[in-house]
Amino acid sequence: MSGSPAARNSLCVIAPARLRPAAIRPIRPRSGAECGPRRSSNRRPVDCAAPWTRVRTDVKRTSWFLSLTLLAAGLAALGLACAGLSKPELEARLLALEKNAPLRAFPIERRSARCTVAGAQRELEFSWIHLPGRAGAPARPLVFVHGTPSTFTNWSALLHATPDQAPLVGECDVFLLDVVGHGQARARLPAYDFQACADFVHAFLDLLDLRDVTLVGQSYGGEFAWRAALDAPERVRKLVLIDSSGYRRPDDAWLPEEVKLRTWPGATLGFLLNSRDRLRPALQLHFAEPIDPDQLEEMYLCCDNGENWQAMTELCRDENGTREREIPSLRARTLLVWGARDIAYPLEREGRRFEREIPGARLVAIDAGHYPHEERPLDVRRALHAFHFED
Repeated sequence: MSGSPAARNSLCVIAPARLRPAAIRPIRPRSGAECGPRRSSNRRPVDCAAPWTRVRTDVKRTSWFLSLTLLAAGLAALGLACAGLSKPELEARLLALEKNAPLRAFPIERRSARCTVAGAQRELEFSWIHLPGRAGAPARPLVFVHGTPSTFTNWSALLHATPDQAPLVGECDVFLLDVVGHGQARARLPAYDFQACADFVHAFLDLLDLRDVTLVGQSYGGEFAWRAALDAPERVRKLVLIDSSGYRRPDDAWLPEEVKLRTWPGATLGFLLNSRDRLRPALQLHFAEPIDPDQLEEMYLCCDNGENWQAMTELCRDENGTREREIPSLRARTLLVWGARDIAYPLEREGRRFEREIPGARLVAIDAGHYPHEERPLDVRRALHAFHFED
């Protein structure tokens, strides 16, 4: 401290209001003889520093309280911000997309049930769209399981493009499931992995008591589907895998955005940086043709919710081929539909391996990227129609 000796020895101390004396006086430090403990026959020992020690302690306590209060408020605000786009708003904006207009005629159905997911009994809400078959239509249902990050409206083009050719809508019961941790699904899990999502698909089949199902899954949804087929063979009669995951990938096969999700410590908060400009080049890699604006918007909306992004990050980190040795045990009749220009799961590496390892599997290659059901919906639907309705 600078200043004259008089200034240094004449400090005006302002204590908190509830401790401040009625008048504030300059404090003159006592000499060594005056300070320190002293006794008299009628007085207790006096410590000159004691009152100011109490002041400093009280100020510290007040500062800690204020700091903790501000920290709690900040974390609460961050928590609200980290929720991102709410599920109800996400649902409304998904259905408002022009490509999803045909699905608006069918209500989103919801039902809660207690089921076993990720090794524990949980009360979870299921949400799906049911497109009913006409009277007299075959009883065997089609159940569609989307990929990650995606949602049940991802199947709209496949079901409704050029509807008079190889139709599926009206020809049988069609169910579009929104998987936990995806799309507008309200259900949440403490952690996400492939088996938990497969358990969710299995629980949905149990919930509606669906049997003789043709189960269709794309990308991560393909792995949810084939795992569910392994775990519930009594319910799944046929299996359709579209550019599915399932095998452990070589270390040099991960795409840049996947490396970030798998390795960056703060990756679960990446949705805070979500933008169409950031997403477009990463998504375009998976399409052989220029991406449609509605396709981009649908994916952008799904990525703008914190829970969806967390699920995507945790699933990406869980993609390690943990049940690949069981794939040859699949007994459901299987159709493989693969984009010939898929860079995530190349036809020659993954598609051909599924074909070799699943008994009796049939492989159809489509001139498309990772999303053939969006790029070439009619080609995919023809293959699916023939497979589902054949004996």
